[in-house]
Amino acid sequence: MMIAHNKGLTSTYNRFHDPDEQAPDILRLRELHHAMDRVVLRAYGWDDLVETAAPEFLTADTEPEHRYQERLFWPAPFRDEVLARLLALNAERAANERARGLAPAPNAEELDEV
Repeated sequence: MMIAHNKGLTSTYNRFHDPDEQAPDILRLRELHHAMDRVVLRAYGWDDLVETAAPEFLTADTEPEHRYQERLFWPAPFRDEVLARLLALNAERAANERARGLAPAPNAEELDEV
């Protein structure tokens, strides 16, 4: 697609995030991103999130985080759920590695961050 339009990533993804852009190649790219999201959620075993993993065109009215406004992305509550699960998984894996002697115990500074 980028070669066909002689455009780079920035131009392509500016089109991707533009709600008025309805060109077939951009619609297909959006579909592929959504399919990839669902596959990754399933790979983590989070099948309960798959059906609600729907990206939306976020606006100042629907999105508190400025960096995500005017983007096609998951709404904040969904992002928060995914991030909470990733943090919990990371903590679980780190504890497992420490228990197996594969990682050092956290120091006091790291414990304060948790």
